[in-house]
Amino acid sequence: MKKVELHELPNRVLVAGKEALEVEKNGKLLGYFYPAVKPDKAEADALWERLDKALDKAAAESGMDREALIDALDPRKPFPFEPNELNGGE
Repeated sequence: MKKVELHELPNRVLVAGKEALEVEKNGKLLGYFYPAVKPDKAEADALWERLDKALDKAAAESGMDREALIDALDPRKPFPFEPNELNGGE
């Protein structure tokens, strides 16, 4: 990751390509610039396929159907299991 002073950022972004930049001002870290990279359709389709397979496998191993598993993993909802239920009642 290359370090860039804030005043250099506009010019460096044009030549950075896919490289992330560490942005500083007077030698102090301000943050990081990560260029948005749009994946090609084939790559995105392959990632969705991997997710589908992982969900199917997790659902089969948990004994839940796919929708119940997705619902159980929804971070907006409280976790539906007590910790002792996960360890076989210990």
